[in-house]
Amino acid sequence: MKQITIASWTTTKHGMPFTQILEQSPILESMNTLNQIADTVHALANEKGFYDDKPTEDIFVERACNNMHNEVSELHESWRNNKLRSPCDKAAKMEALGLEPLTCLEEELADIVIRALDNARFLEVDIQKAIETKHSYKASRSHRHGGKRS
Repeated sequence: MKQITIASWTTTKHGMPFTQILEQSPILESMNTLNQIADTVHALANEKGFYDDKPTEDIFVERACNNMHNEVSELHESWRNNKLRSPCDKAAKMEALGLEPLTCLEEELADIVIRALDNARFLEVDIQKAIETKHSYKASRSHRHGGKRS
């Protein structure tokens, strides 16, 4: 099976590809931290033109919130339509690339995480540290955070 791997950190507007499909290790296998994964995700978003307009932080945050909401809504729609474990709408294209197709659940959760990591990098958030700190804080809280239902 072909895997996607990083070919170069070089990005150019006209030509030099950032990624290519190679018969090598998976893209994330050699990465040890969420920040490294976030760097990779953000670099690909840059190469694919999602930052060509160089948004201000205010515009970016508004757009990012809307995009995150859309991904969560797509996950909810998959659940609502009893399709969480069904192949996603890109399954055939994934197979054609030699990739294992994802279910709707896998695809939407991946999209949510990818967007969050990309957002963290654009906003210069050390996401590894933020998650470690938040997780430690959550560990200190009472059972169900004092009786919350969810």
